[in-house]
Amino acid sequence: MISDIKLSDKNVNFCAKSSKSDKKNQESEILPNNISTKINQKYDKTLNSLIEYPAKGLAGHVNSDFYEFLSMGIIPYIAGSATLMAVFNLVNKSLRPKARIFAGNNGKKMALGVLLYGAGKNLTGDLVTKPVAYATGVDIELPYRNVYYPLPTEAGANANIMPEHQGRKVFDSREFFRKDLLEKDPRYGKEYYNKVAKKLGLGENLNDPVTETTPIIQNIISTTKTAKSLSTYAWAAAGVGLAMQDSWHDLFDAVSNRKRYVSKSGDKFGTKITTRVKNFGYNTVDITKTFGKSFVKACKSLWQGETGVTGIRKHAGKAWIIFSAALTLGGVVNTIVRARKLGKTVDKNLIDKSKESTVI
Repeated sequence: MISDIKLSDKNVNFCAKSSKSDKKNQESEILPNNISTKINQKYDKTLNSLIEYPAKGLAGHVNSDFYEFLSMGIIPYIAGSATLMAVFNLVNKSLRPKARIFAGNNGKKMALGVLLYGAGKNLTGDLVTKPVAYATGVDIELPYRNVYYPLPTEAGANANIMPEHQGRKVFDSREFFRKDLLEKDPRYGKEYYNKVAKKLGLGENLNDPVTETTPIIQNIISTTKTAKSLSTYAWAAAGVGLAMQDSWHDLFDAVSNRKRYVSKSGDKFGTKITTRVKNFGYNTVDITKTFGKSFVKACKSLWQGETGVTGIRKHAGKAWIIFSAALTLGGVVNTIVRARKLGKTVDKNLIDKSKESTVI
């Protein structure tokens, strides 16, 4: 049984390194909002959600928290996607030859649809967040490394507490976004709020820009997240429609007919390796080119409708693309207009600018 440990217990060792070079790894900090950061955070979060977080939660670990619970929401997506792929592909072997070909192509389309759904959902968020960030100065995707000290799992001298980190976003929380990180970061500081205030029409050099912009920033967080969610799901559905086009048969054929090494008696080890490497290089180039051509043809087919198709099916793809684009544009415009309207109508007399203000 673990004994209660007070913060004043001298036997609790917080193992933070003292060297200046490692100081940045001991404190939460804002990270560059680029592709590299997004990939690293997504990779860490996904890996931890599949391996570490479930193990901690099932074991009732003292440091299993709500963030980890929410992160594990990715598990149903992955399990569901794998199940959907399996259902439409594993039964093909038991079908008749003609039915096997038909079912095989549809199964491959379903698998591709799952992949394009994920791509559409994860790659189209910038269509909303980037314009909003440019117009208002509030980038809800701004990432940071959250460094924290977990609770001790042992008592006494064995209670060494090593700092751990999580990949989060500055504006994850509407009510408690990380003002402290924005203010202490030299790239932002309190000047950040003056820039936001200027973009929102509040004026320049405000006496207390943090307090005056906070309600509007909170509104931007809410409306942007809603617009992003609606937009990404719409484009994800468009990705599924894209995968259902017959243009992908060329890609499926290229994958099925890829070059394979067939061992021959007397082949040396070097020959086997060289042949496999050559085949891999050829297949990679060929499949990549075919994917590009198939993608372009599928986009045209989704927009124009496949040959021989009439009525609603002919224009369904075009209608959905237009709907997705309108939904994205409408979400962006609504967020920006609403924020600037709040900036113009805010009661500037709420704060006495002749007095010093303190933000908590």
